[in-house]
Amino acid sequence: PLEKGFDAEASGLLMPGRPLVGVARFHSRACANGIVVLTQSGTLVVARLPVSAQTARGGIEFDSAWPVRCIPAGTAHGGISTQGGVAFHAGSKSYVAATSSPEPFYIREPNPDIAFRQATKAAEAAGKPVPAPRTVIPEYQRHDLRTTSVPPLVPRFSIDLLSPETFGTVDSYMLDVHEHVAAMQTLELESAQAEGGSRALVCVGTGFVLGEDVMSRGRIYVFDIVDVVPLPGRPQTNRKLKLLYTEEVHGVVSAVGELRGNLVMSEGSKLYVRSFANDTLTSFAFLDCHTWVRSTVGLRNFLLVGDVANGLSFVGFQEEGPARLHVLGRDAHACLPIECADFLVLGQQLQLLAADSHGHLHLFVYAPRDVHSFGGQRLLRRGEFSLRSRVVSLRRIIGSSRHVCLAMTFDGSVHAVSMVPEKTYKRLQRINGQLAKAVPPIAGLNPREYRAVPLHRRQNQAPKRTVLDADLLVPVYTNGSVVRQKEAAQRDGTTADRVLKDIVETESVFGIF
Repeated sequence: PLEKGFDAEASGLLMPGRPLVGVARFHSRACANGIVVLTQSGTLVVARLPVSAQTARGGIEFDSAWPVRCIPAGTAHGGISTQGGVAFHAGSKSYVAATSSPEPFYIREPNPDIAFRQATKAAEAAGKPVPAPRTVIPEYQRHDLRTTSVPPLVPRFSIDLLSPETFGTVDSYMLDVHEHVAAMQTLELESAQAEGGSRALVCVGTGFVLGEDVMSRGRIYVFDIVDVVPLPGRPQTNRKLKLLYTEEVHGVVSAVGELRGNLVMSEGSKLYVRSFANDTLTSFAFLDCHTWVRSTVGLRNFLLVGDVANGLSFVGFQEEGPARLHVLGRDAHACLPIECADFLVLGQQLQLLAADSHGHLHLFVYAPRDVHSFGGQRLLRRGEFSLRSRVVSLRRIIGSSRHVCLAMTFDGSVHAVSMVPEKTYKRLQRINGQLAKAVPPIAGLNPREYRAVPLHRRQNQAPKRTVLDADLLVPVYTNGSVVRQKEAAQRDGTTADRVLKDIVETESVFGIF
């Protein structure tokens, strides 16, 4: 019989960090909408989640591999920007989102004489200096020309601070008209005023969309999240966005990153390294890139730069003497439309992970001693893997033993990528090859070809298969019969326990979530 009011966590049956064998839904009269849990000690526990978690906005879904909670964030807006997205500020445990809302669009006054008179009248009314005679007013500073009563709608962007408790908007910074968010990240920048010499700041890069006949420009914003006195009856409003620095530049700030405590920002095809001191950004190194920088990621004195039309570049940063950036190696083909990139680290080994706009992952390595790299000038391709959906973001998470890269896609899926030791890879690769031939696929599908890059998208006609698909290997091997596990391991010259141990060690890397 089920004891009412029973606290499984307080009794020690379900403790955080204690391994579980399986979890499934359970529903009965005594326990409505509950769960049944089998612990590693062999105890079967029927429990129900707390009422506060069940009645929370959005609820929690436990059917997937990771628990998912869908929450309507912020106030009424048209949506979250796919370019800027969401940034997490660890110091205040708050979220910053780049949101947009629709507003009417009007063309600007085309007549320069009328625009000059309007600017002069507005300056006199505001008590500001009037423009000099025959001054050509820039188009983005001219007044709207209302030619229709039903104008089209365009997005108006803002930077919203979300409460970690209610996920409602507690503060907002409205951007200018036609100013779009192109990049946003929380970066650890050096600061003499902060304890430890660095502090987490929210850096936002924007660009103005005014048409092809108007020179592009953008802005860089640096925000901090500070504690304030909350409003009466609203304790979640105890934080606020504080604008520390803003600057208008001659180009769209399409990517921001961090390198040795400094801000790395792209201005069109140029890359700048800027120090943040006394709430001011000062440039001290730059690099001319190809077409359009889409991604910048720093690791120690190295920088990974992804171009939207000219592939991947591996850049070194020299601090001694005159600070400068120099290219160590580039993609040999230089034609991949890179959306985002990051590093993969395992001990002393380093690989470069890049995602293109077609939903494919590419692995590169910098090997200056390899004869095929021409002294390191070319990055050697080590593998490719298709996710079948466009990747919008790559995030590297540092675990206890190795680094894990999370790839977020347009269809809402999250993929985890990590490096494994060479012996483990070879053993699992041989087991995977055996099972792919011995086990009949569902509906006659080809699971290995599904993850292969299409022929017209391949950079090499015979790419190296250096990426293991855990979604294919783990269920087929672990859920199979013991006899099949032993037979597959014997053909490989090993034991089933050794293969299972490799699978457990590989999946334990993702236990940080």
